[in-house]
Amino acid sequence: MLLLALAPLLGLACAEPLFLPTGPCLDAFDGPAMATCELPGWADRGYDLVLPDDYDGDTPVPLVLAIHGGGGNKEAAERITCSEGTVDDDSCLFSQAQARGYAVVFPNGSSNRLVRKLRSWNAEGGEDGWRCTGGRACADQVDDIAYFRDLLDDVEGRVAVDPDRVFATGISNGGAMSHRLACELSDRVAAVAPVGGELQLVSTGTCAPEQPVAVLDIHGSEDPCWPYEGGVTDCPIGQKKDAFVGVPQTLAAWSEILGCQGLPTEDALPDTADDGTTTTRQRYPGCTADLVHLRIEGGGHTWPDGWQYMRERTVGRTPRDWGNEVIWDFFDNHGR
Repeated sequence: MLLLALAPLLGLACAEPLFLPTGPCLDAFDGPAMATCELPGWADRGYDLVLPDDYDGDTPVPLVLAIHGGGGNKEAAERITCSEGTVDDDSCLFSQAQARGYAVVFPNGSSNRLVRKLRSWNAEGGEDGWRCTGGRACADQVDDIAYFRDLLDDVEGRVAVDPDRVFATGISNGGAMSHRLACELSDRVAAVAPVGGELQLVSTGTCAPEQPVAVLDIHGSEDPCWPYEGGVTDCPIGQKKDAFVGVPQTLAAWSEILGCQGLPTEDALPDTADDGTTTTRQRYPGCTADLVHLRIEGGGHTWPDGWQYMRERTVGRTPRDWGNEVIWDFFDNHGR
């Protein structure tokens, strides 16, 4: 029962599939398509693939990995980015991707032994009082870097992908996994935009990317499930032990890794909605790849302009001043 209670908190794992594929996962697509694909060598860890509206089969397109949260799955990742939680909305991440000419992959983490739909990613940590992020995947030391390498190889075997424009985003455990990909898959990933999840590898000191990767770090100041300053979670549901790495530690680590020079400059994003939140943007100078942080004052453990999947008193507020377009703008400007 505890696992089922945790499911909606960080990943909405009990959600049913949110679209039906237009056809089988073919070696090539003819026109716009959505498909569910099996990944050879990774049983029960297939992925959903969404192609741009104007995909012609020949012209290389940018690709985004959209990574679900702990206790979630690929269907949950599709839904949480939508304003009303319904995937027939133009606000959804993949809807905007299709219009902007991006392909999107929604991958599946390792399933829980008892409930298959509860999935997680090995974002590392777990030493000296730090949380092992997250769940079974971290406890069992699942090789999720190998998984994502195989996933990218499989997608690139089916679709014409621009290798200089591969990106990753995700929420919570998926955000932390995005950070890990920037550390350990920098030869394939050009930029990441984690939401509500930080660089848990700070706890092990093992983040050493081969190439600079641009980082857009997004986090709510009142996030009860992954505390902004780090430490033990205040989530009403869930494990209340072992510490999360916070935003300040993450930004300090990336600033050092990317060779940034000096303190960040700050400006404010437009405050257009009466939602109890405002957003401050911090930009670090002189980095080998851009490092930007969006601090959502009053924001919770939610996707910007996404689905308020649980009550505010449980996961905090969802900002409505801006949404997926800010992530897309960052990716547009941060190819290899």
